[in-house]
Amino acid sequence: MKAVVLAGGEGRRLRPATLTVPKPLMPVDGMPILHIILRQLRNAGFTHVTLSLGYRAHMIEDSFGGSHWEGLELDFRLETEPLGTAGPLALLEPFDDATLVMNADLLTDIDFADLWSVHKKSGASATIALTPQSVDIAHGVVRIDQDRQVVDFREKPRMEFLVSGGIYVLEPGLLRFLPPTGRHDMPTLLETARAAGERIEGYVFDGEWRDIGTPEQLERAARAFRADRARYLGAQGPAADSPTRKETVRR
Repeated sequence: MKAVVLAGGEGRRLRPATLTVPKPLMPVDGMPILHIILRQLRNAGFTHVTLSLGYRAHMIEDSFGGSHWEGLELDFRLETEPLGTAGPLALLEPFDDATLVMNADLLTDIDFADLWSVHKKSGASATIALTPQSVDIAHGVVRIDQDRQVVDFREKPRMEFLVSGGIYVLEPGLLRFLPPTGRHDMPTLLETARAAGERIEGYVFDGEWRDIGTPEQLERAARAFRADRARYLGAQGPAADSPTRKETVRR
């Protein structure tokens, strides 16, 4: 089971903190968010993770020297320019099986192993992890028809959506829709594949999902993690050896 974690962003919304520390190393109650993610992937049965790096890549690489991700092999790819949420996949060797791809700024208790299993049974070319979100509208929402007559009027409604959790499982064939160079984002890649007839499925989970992209979001994530670490990390075993490391590949 292989995964790719996209950890190349600058984290501009978290400045000034990210002027010195890259967003994937932002501490969530003392533990870098990227370390939380890698522990979750390891616990779910993943054995190999590729980190796609850009901003302050050396700091992220160095954070794993002497770390204890037993059984987890790491390798690194370097973005020499911002490539979006799908473009970095063009830097990797071709997939030989389904691969989990996710952003490095998420605190979630999603069951990665179940997501993987559901995808493999589905026969889909890609599966998107989806989480329910709601937005309270502070005003009355009105719809009118082509004659300007009011056809619907709801006072301060709550709008409910399924949003992408920034976690995907992709089959190797999907990458044929990815341009070989340049910036490319995951919604564009998946929509191109869907329009070409590929099966794209959604995996809905009702658990915890938090973006840490702003100081306020980071603080809320830290409080949630502090309140119930076991929810995110599971049972903790003894310290393990450092992961096997490969050299950064620059392309």
